[in-house]
Amino acid sequence: MADPFSPDAFYESARDFAQGALEAHHAGNRRRVPVDAGTALEHLAKACLAQRSPVLLAELKNESSVNSVIGLLRLEGTGVPPSAIRTVGLSDALKRVSRFTRSKAVEADLNVLIAMRNGIVHAAESSEVEERILAAFAQQADALLADLGRDRADFWRGQLPVVDALLMDASNKLAHLIEVRLASARARLEQRYAAEGEAVISLIKALRKSAPETATRRLCKCPVCESFGTAAGEHSVEWDVDWDKETGNVTNAAPSVWFTAYAFRCQVCGLHLDTQAEIDACFDPVWEIEDADWRDYEPDYEIPDVDWREYESEDDALAPYAEWREYTDEL
Repeated sequence: MADPFSPDAFYESARDFAQGALEAHHAGNRRRVPVDAGTALEHLAKACLAQRSPVLLAELKNESSVNSVIGLLRLEGTGVPPSAIRTVGLSDALKRVSRFTRSKAVEADLNVLIAMRNGIVHAAESSEVEERILAAFAQQADALLADLGRDRADFWRGQLPVVDALLMDASNKLAHLIEVRLASARARLEQRYAAEGEAVISLIKALRKSAPETATRRLCKCPVCESFGTAAGEHSVEWDVDWDKETGNVTNAAPSVWFTAYAFRCQVCGLHLDTQAEIDACFDPVWEIEDADWRDYEPDYEIPDVDWREYESEDDALAPYAEWREYTDEL
């Protein structure tokens, strides 16, 4: 029996759903487009995760998640059926895989696609909105295909010219927007030099180096004036994990802290980049934070949604988490 959680299985399914999304677009079936496109992205993202480790597919919400991890690791003697394995949904799959891949998809358009696929938002109101969503879908899919090392022609098949046209249009619009933003920032910088003088601007640039940073703000060099602007985004902790293939146990785990910028603003030249696609066109949006203590950026642990009557106390229920924290504190 074929493994339903293998990268190949997810890839084949994603390819079928991607064809369905584009065919629905041609037929004017706007309700079907986000369903198939979203499912295609979910399965592509899961293929990328499964290619690294099947454990990355597990939905981690409560004690039952342990069964999913055991089943995905195929540990002998556990007898966990595939039907009992719970994997992450579209949003979490894309969030996890974003640590390994880079996409030019406009985040706002991608979020609309996710919301439409999940039934939170209904069908696109216009063909322009639908084309933006399809462009984001194609850009995200291409990024995942590159990560998988798969041929675009094999995935998109006869729809490849349509996808290329969508990407070309999206690229031209983005390139034009960036060109205007950069030109405006350069003009603003020249005006400031003329009005305030080089000495004042140099002092402001020097002061920017010591501007405060927060959990959602980091300093980053501006591509126009090379002053330190403010990048808004979020930190994440990545683990370089070594597994024992026979037991499924972790033998070593090394953490590192990374920052992903979603927006940027320079207080000197006024450059502002409002989406990750715009940032991608100007500088690398992801960088490692050197000498950072990963414990300062670890997400708060949420108490599992379990029936407390199964345990003598809440401490007993949270014992696995306490043991994990004790282990990582020793790293």
